[in-house]
Amino acid sequence: MRGLLLLFSALLLLESTVGDKEYHQLSQYETDIIDRAIEQANERYGRTKHLDFASIKSANYDKRMLNVLLKPTSCKKTKVFVHRKDCKIQDEARPRVSCVACHGKMSCLPLRENTKIEQTIFECLHHRHYTGENHPMSLLAGNEQETENYQQPECLECA
Repeated sequence: MRGLLLLFSALLLLESTVGDKEYHQLSQYETDIIDRAIEQANERYGRTKHLDFASIKSANYDKRMLNVLLKPTSCKKTKVFVHRKDCKIQDEARPRVSCVACHGKMSCLPLRENTKIEQTIFECLHHRHYTGENHPMSLLAGNEQETENYQQPECLECA
């Protein structure tokens, strides 16, 4: 029982530190998404300072969703939009940008637009991926009984 409690405590501690990982500790999947977020956020919202990775705000890897927080740094904005480890994050500076990657698409918004960010995350997490007979296009034929009774016209003009 004590061992199980210790294991559970260790897992909770590990989970609570996920958002605090530094860029170089992240997986290739995460850094690829973050690099795209840095590029998009700097093109759109970067003023004079380089926007860079601050933390992962939330993630759902099963749904292919990653929400990252980008903040201004001590470095001036340049044409190269990648993670720059030599730049120090300026915690109080603006703009702070949240980028949500969902199924390969990226959406970056200023952190003050919290409602839109939450809506983007909600839509991503509740996105339905249809396959096979559940796909909406397969439902156009109607139910099986109607499909069996349907007779195809003999000529194109008859349809």
